[in-house]
Amino acid sequence: MAPFDSRQPGDRSRLQRLFDEAMRLEDSARLEFLETITEPELREQVSQYVSRGADEASPARPAAGLSTAGAPAPKRWGPFEILEKVGQGAFGEVYRAFDTTLEREVALKLLLPRGMDRESEARALLREARAIARVRHNNVVPIHGVDRHDGRVGFWSDFVRGKTLSALLAAQGPFGPEEAAHIGVDLCRAVAAVHAAGLLHRDIKTANAMREEGGRILLMDFGLTQDHGQHDVMSGTPAYMAPELLSGQPATVGSDIYALGVVLFHLLTGKFPFEASRLSEMRLRHESGPRASVLDLRPDLPEALARVVETAANPDPAKRYSSAGQMISALTDAMGFGQGSVELPLPPHPRRRWFRAWMLAPVAALALFLAVPRTRHALIRTESPAVASARQDYLRARGLVEHYYRPQALETAIPLLQRATGQDPRYAPAWADLGRANFLQFWQLRDTAYVEPARAASLQALALNPELASAHVTLGMLYTETGQNDLAAEELSEAMRIDSRNAEVYSALAELYYRQGRTGEVESTFRNSIELDPGNWRLANEFGYYYLRAGRFDAAAVQYQKAVSLTPDNARALNNLGIAYWRLNQLPAARASLEQAIRIEPSANPFYNLGRVLEEEGKFAEAAEAFRNAIGQDGSHYPAWGQLGEMYSRLGEDPSKIREAYLKAISLAEELRKQQKSQPSLLADLGLYYAIIGKQPESVALLRQAAALAPESPSILHMAAAGFELLHHREEALQFLGRAIAKGRPVAFLERDSALSALRGDPRYKAIINNVPRTSH
Repeated sequence: MAPFDSRQPGDRSRLQRLFDEAMRLEDSARLEFLETITEPELREQVSQYVSRGADEASPARPAAGLSTAGAPAPKRWGPFEILEKVGQGAFGEVYRAFDTTLEREVALKLLLPRGMDRESEARALLREARAIARVRHNNVVPIHGVDRHDGRVGFWSDFVRGKTLSALLAAQGPFGPEEAAHIGVDLCRAVAAVHAAGLLHRDIKTANAMREEGGRILLMDFGLTQDHGQHDVMSGTPAYMAPELLSGQPATVGSDIYALGVVLFHLLTGKFPFEASRLSEMRLRHESGPRASVLDLRPDLPEALARVVETAANPDPAKRYSSAGQMISALTDAMGFGQGSVELPLPPHPRRRWFRAWMLAPVAALALFLAVPRTRHALIRTESPAVASARQDYLRARGLVEHYYRPQALETAIPLLQRATGQDPRYAPAWADLGRANFLQFWQLRDTAYVEPARAASLQALALNPELASAHVTLGMLYTETGQNDLAAEELSEAMRIDSRNAEVYSALAELYYRQGRTGEVESTFRNSIELDPGNWRLANEFGYYYLRAGRFDAAAVQYQKAVSLTPDNARALNNLGIAYWRLNQLPAARASLEQAIRIEPSANPFYNLGRVLEEEGKFAEAAEAFRNAIGQDGSHYPAWGQLGEMYSRLGEDPSKIREAYLKAISLAEELRKQQKSQPSLLADLGLYYAIIGKQPESVALLRQAAALAPESPSILHMAAAGFELLHHREEALQFLGRAIAKGRPVAFLERDSALSALRGDPRYKAIINNVPRTSH
């Protein structure tokens, strides 16, 4: 290796990076860090800069070119008016500033000149800014830009008021189990987004996490962040470093998970699994023990929560959680609340502003600046017994709503939320979740009795707090599902204004775009949603449903597999994965997934879909039994009645029995049609049933309407072709068939459709199959 040469840009960049990493360590660990630098010249120069940087606040020893603590703040930096200096460390200053271009308040970080070349400084800052920009999540504040003015480089973000978790811990002592668990879920969500972006954080600790005034938890300080697989010099904060890092191995997802476990340990106990003041001592502690147990220090903790902490912070990487998403599931199950953070009860608050507390040392100075009058105990709020009871009902119900896929979850949550709003009628979050729970029941059961309660509760939440984005999202989804697209667009636009990084806003918008026929915007909007919250099973599930409707079954399977991996006990996700496998003609895999869903929750939909798979396998008697089981679970399940009629026909049952099943399907579908006048799949089903029993005028009108409403849906175009063939409209059947194939309908599905048996003998059928170009996905 060539000797270190400070005149070379590459070596200057290494010097810059090593200095930054050294300054993040405690004083006692810095010397050991410097000893890990094997090149003597490089180690010497880093040591010199560290020595100067560490004493920069001392007027007696100002480093050349460095800004001292007593120096006056600049009045302006480019288009930003400096309002006040709010924090400073060895290598950066943070200001509250006003962006005169966009007329908004921002947090502005300016890198301190350190006597090094400015290009190296700019590259170091740009590296951090790019890392932040790659992570899109509600628990990570977005960066807005990077620039250089007046000889100084800097970047800026929204301005957020809050306190670091380390400051809260120092002020109020250890956290309660429920509060710590909610914080842990939020941090896991942020870390999942970091990992999904191909990055490792490498410095997760209580000093690098902040609670905003409204209760949101933010992960901060991306100065040590690096790409997966990059083997950089050992760095971090010793108490939070996994033992494999201390022995010189590279950082991994597992080492970030370990740090999350230590954060929870520290929040719950005020201590660390291993206590040591130097890296060498910390290594020895890990090698020889003893290791503190969270239950020994806090015997009052729920054992399930203690197991989560001990698993995450296990010295053996193989025994930790494999992902932050897996840790989220463990935390939510341990505490009995839903996947996703629960915002702690607070009075309605004006529209929030975000602030990233940038990577400043010492962190204590930043914590002082971020301090606000509200304490952690004030966030929990000790109130009257009725209000306290309302909070408990809300927190329990919130978990049920988030895990609404579990049996009886919503049936249990709705009464709890009704009681919570009755005990505290001004508690906006409870009203918002009551609206969401009613909407989800409507969405799942297609029972319009839930529509008005969902709307009324959401409107009440907004009357109490107009800035509650979740209530606007619920109304947007409700209006979308009931065909009121203009109202839906208005609500979702308002939700986006309030919280432009809310993943559910993007998911709801994507569904609205699909209903509006704005097909070019749907997929990218769903991707934005997933990127903002990669640990949310519902978003993956909704993305999969979009792909399923678009005929992109392989992509649908990927999303459903992700939803199942995030929630293995999720019968709905397993059911949907079974459908995707069925559409891919992977029938054994489809049957296995559906049977697993039935074991978890024996409901109508998985029984119905299992029947369809068995039908494809030619097991008509078993399929008929599955359809009867679906009807036994839900007598109003019209598709099960329709398919039962089809099985009776395949089994050679009495024609009156076949017709009776189809008439029952028609009766139920017509009743549903009164509520969902423009639902393409319902109209197509109904049109096909009418074709089967020979009612031509009704069938033709419905099939054409369904195809007009969903011109991109290969399954609906296929159904239209089958219906027109049954009505002996061969020309129109061939037209729809060609469109279905062009949109991606698998030929195998057409080959197995008994309604098309005569058409398959037409020479034009083979010509269509051979000549129609498939839609490229």
